[in-house]
Order: sequence, then structure tokens, then C-alpha cells
Amino acid sequence: MDMALSFKPEKTGWRVRKDLFFPVIPQSEEDIQTRRDTLTQNIAALANENLSVSDPALDIGITNFYLAYHNYNDRSLLQDIAKLHIKSCPELAYEAQHCQPERREKKDILRIGFLSFLFREHTVGKLMRGIIEHFSRDLFEVIIFRFGGNKDPMSEAIDQAADKVVTLTRNLKKDRQIIGGEELDILFYPDIGIDPYTYFLSFARFAPVQAVSWGHPDTTGIPNIDYFISSALLELPEASSHYSERLIRLAHLPTYYFRPDIPENPLTRSDLGLPREGHLYVCPQTLFKFHPGFDATLGDLLRRDPDGYLILIDDARGGHWKRLLSDRFRFSLGDVIERIIFIPHMPGEKFLGLLTLADVVLDIPTFSGGNSSFEALAMGTPIITWPQDFMRGRVTAALYKQMGLHELIATDADSYLSLALRLVQDIDFKRRMQADIKANVDKLYKRPEPVQEMERFFIAAYDAFRSAKPDRDWARDMIFTAG
Repeated sequence: MDMALSFKPEKTGWRVRKDLFFPVIPQSEEDIQTRRDTLTQNIAALANENLSVSDPALDIGITNFYLAYHNYNDRSLLQDIAKLHIKSCPELAYEAQHCQPERREKKDILRIGFLSFLFREHTVGKLMRGIIEHFSRDLFEVIIFRFGGNKDPMSEAIDQAADKVVTLTRNLKKDRQIIGGEELDILFYPDIGIDPYTYFLSFARFAPVQAVSWGHPDTTGIPNIDYFISSALLELPEASSHYSERLIRLAHLPTYYFRPDIPENPLTRSDLGLPREGHLYVCPQTLFKFHPGFDATLGDLLRRDPDGYLILIDDARGGHWKRLLSDRFRFSLGDVIERIIFIPHMPGEKFLGLLTLADVVLDIPTFSGGNSSFEALAMGTPIITWPQDFMRGRVTAALYKQMGLHELIATDADSYLSLALRLVQDIDFKRRMQADIKANVDKLYKRPEPVQEMERFFIAAYDAFRSAKPDRDWARDMIFTAG
């Protein structure tokens, strides 16, 4: 970026891009703190300049994605970044004409749009497909906004479930007109913060009611996003302070998730190149989820179980992330590093086979499994989880709570290690945990209640818009139930 700016110093968007860069794999907790402090200083300095960025989606082109993995409250920092973007490009805050206060019409059927780059074979697609399919057509007209590209069975299923599919162009000016022209009553972003274009598009006001959910489990900081749809199972009582949006707590997890089938042809350890003997502690998360503060717990586990192996999945980007994480592990876990095994990134059915081979699945406390936890529990595999303060570290614990199970939820590092070791050392305990999971796991899948709770919320939110209730306070401390 320095070289690029030496040739075109007038490209202010490139300067902002440079200051938003973060390492994918931090080297320590001190590294995280230092880089966040530097980012805060840089954003404050940029905000004091008279910057002008004509197309932030093109010239800046990145989001604040990696902040969510640091285990901090990102609200203030993300709000400051959003303010910087709006100041440097006021056009981001576009408002569709039908969102004006004088257009507060009563309607029998509300037009709701679902907008994501990830309506395909992705966690977001899996979380949203059933919701889109089962939204009441007596109450809502469902419109999907997606981007062009290769189709897969998930994208086709989502398209078929919608009343209308609108393909966007990835040109901010054109897409603002396209979305605004649909005159939506509600716009729901399943995720904001993963795809840069969707992030910058979401600064606009396309509907009187605009909401985001847990596809990227962090607040947006964007003023025109009104609500964050979460669950009472996911959030601590004080969690509203984590969000720039008004936090909405459903009684159930905000998904209608289809249960995956157990593979017909089970894998063996040799199929994946795993040791024939010993305990397999599988942590099947993307490598940038591994917080440096978790290294010590992983090391203690391997030291307390000399027959244990930590199984991780290599990145699909040529091994660069693996090298970065391995470098950190050599420093923090040097005495047990020979029992950390990376296996290649794998397709979905093979991944399910890995989960069935695991003696224990380890959840990362600061950023727990989401889709992988739905899948591991469907395979009947126990997961050890240790929920932290932020929703992104509480997902697996929320799955257990919805199942009515609590025994595998740790409260500290010692109980986390004790539970993991007990699962491999006490066969009766493990069989009981597996039986409890098998008996209750259907409580996670194809649940109509979250859809009904979302419907109730969106109708109430639109009624609040019509009634001109101020500052979204009408939703404070409410839990939306299906009843």
C-alpha cells in the first residue's frame, strides 16, 4: 500500500484501507492490544482530515472482520470507523424516498428483503434457508437480494423459497436504486462485516426497519442498522452495551436449521492420516479463530493427557495461516507441538466424518463453533464449551441450553480441562453424554418457533415505525416468543 500510495497519493481510500489492515493470526495478546491501540489512533487522525472517498467499496474494499476475534467490546471502535466512512463519503447514507416519515402506511402484507453475499453453501445459507422458506406468506412478501455467481444446491433452494429474487450489480449507485425501487418495509441482513461490498451497501436506508443478525457475530457500528437479532440463550443480561443496534432477544436461537445426516460410509482414522492410537481432541475451527489466550489451555490439555492429540484443520489458502499459527504455537506450546496435527481442508461429508471420529470436540472460548457445533451435535459428538462475555463465544453453550443440557458447559479453564479429560477417561460418563445429546438434539433442528418470533418482532418493529416511537426504545428488555 505504501508503494501504491507513492504513485497515487491522492487515493485517500487506499490510506484508510492501509489503516484498517489487521493480521489474520495475531502473535500474542499484547500484539492484539498494540494493533487495536494503533488503529484507534489512526482512525482518530483520519477523522480530523477532510478526506473524500468517492467509492469506498472499491477504494477501501475491506471490513473490520478480524476485530471480532480479539475478545473485546468493539462497539465504540466500529462506530468511529462508520463515522469516518460517512464523513469521507456522505453518499453512503443514502435514503430511499419511501422511508420518509410521511409514508407511515398500514399494510396487511409487509415486504421484507433478505440481503447477503452468502446465500449459498455457507454457514449463512444454512442458518437462513429455513427462515426464508417458512416465513408466513399471509403476513410477508419475501424478496431475496443476492449477487451473481456460480449456483449450488443451497443457493437454488433459497431462491426457490423466495417470492422474488433480485440480482445486484456490485455498483453502489445502481444497487441503491434497485433496492430502493423495491420499496421494502423491512430489510434484514443475515450478516454484515464479512463481505466488504455488503458492508458499505448497508450504510444506506432502504427500509423503515433494518436489522442484522449473527452471520457475523459482532455489532456493525452503522447508524442505519436499527436492530441486532439474537437470542436470550446467547446473551448476558448486560449485553446491550455490546451493540450499536437495539439488541433483540428471541426466546430461541435465530435459525431454522436442517439437521445434517450422519455419513453412510464412516471414515477411519487412517482415511484422514490420523494416529491409530491415542485420544483425538478435535478443534475444527478456522485458524484465525484461535485466540492467543487459548494457547495455554490447549498446552495444559496435552500435558495432562500424554496420549492426546490436538487435531486442527489446515487453511485453504496455501498454508499461509497454518504457518503463522504454527510459528506462534512453537513459542507458546513448544514442548507439546509434536502432538498438534493439521489435516487438509475437506468437503462437507468428509468433515462430518471427522466429527464422528473425534473423542472430544473442543470449542474455542472466545469465538465458539456455530455451524460446526450444529453439525458435531448432529453426529452425537460431545463438545466442551466455555462461554465468555460476548455472544460470539456463547453459541455452543446456547445450543446446549436449547437442548436442556448443561453438564458440558465449563465455567473456567480448570473445569474445561477436567471435562475434556473426563470424556476420554470415564467411558460411562461419555456414553451418558452421548445418550443425552442423542435424546435431545432434535430440539435444535427445523424449529418453527424462531421463525414465528422473528415474524412477531418485525411486525412490532414496523408498527413502532408507524407510531413514531422514539429511538427504538420500545424493544428494550423484551424477549420475543412464538406464543
